[in-house]
Amino acid sequence: MARNKSNDKRVFYSDQMHQLNYFSHLYDHNQNVDKFLKCLCAIGTLDNKTHLEVFKIVRDELGYPLP
Repeated sequence: MARNKSNDKRVFYSDQMHQLNYFSHLYDHNQNVDKFLKCLCAIGTLDNKTHLEVFKIVRDELGYPLP
């Protein structure tokens, strides 16, 4: 499943598990991405970032291309 680019400006909220599931799905449930996002959520790094900003963080930190 490809990302819905119309959602790129939506704000990411760490306390909403459906958002983590959405990102995990876009990266084919990659365990590295899943653990990385959960870690960033735990320390509050992703709060109030846009979806596009989160995708870019994954790209920059883990080397995975934007879905």
